[in-house]
Amino acid sequence: MTNDALGDIRARLDDVDERLVGLLAERGDLIREVIDFKRAQQMGVVDRGREDDMLVRIEVLASERGLDPRIARQVLRAVIDAFTLLEVEQLESE
Repeated sequence: MTNDALGDIRARLDDVDERLVGLLAERGDLIREVIDFKRAQQMGVVDRGREDDMLVRIEVLASERGLDPRIARQVLRAVIDAFTLLEVEQLESE
């Protein structure tokens, strides 16, 4: 593999990373809607049942796409944890 080929692969990885950030920003917008809803309904932050369902679903989706489900689960777990922290900060700042 030449350095040019590696550079091309890295450019494609950079593109994927940019799209991932865009998706995380979109998820953040939806989480703000969830925060507003939970605030209005005086609901708690954590819904472990929903989280468990999401993790199972993401493993199935990963398997269908040829991705190791452990990777998908670990990434989604980190995303959930990060956005849960955001929810806690927003809902408890009142």
